[in-house]
Amino acid sequence: MSKGYIIENYEVTNQDDYVPPVKTINEILEKFGGKFLVATPKSTTLSGEPLEVIIVIEFDSNEMALAFYDSSEYAEYKKLYERTTSGWILHSEAYKRNN
Repeated sequence: MSKGYIIENYEVTNQDDYVPPVKTINEILEKFGGKFLVATPKSTTLSGEPLEVIIVIEFDSNEMALAFYDSSEYAEYKKLYERTTSGWILHSEAYKRNN
């Protein structure tokens, strides 16, 4: 079973109402077998022009990553995210090396 990832890159557009995901979604992540691998506005840019905050969340499977993103438990945080940030979110499965 391939691991799944939710990757986010965004800037905060409403600092007064913004709540970082690491302060609000840990219990939801645990329910779906997810964990933060990266969650920081303090990364070092080596190339390109990324936005302010980088988030990488790992799940035990692709299915669990998508179930988390589509869950009613995460829906409230998604609304907050849409009101307070500008950027992107994507889902990806783990790289599989062909031998």
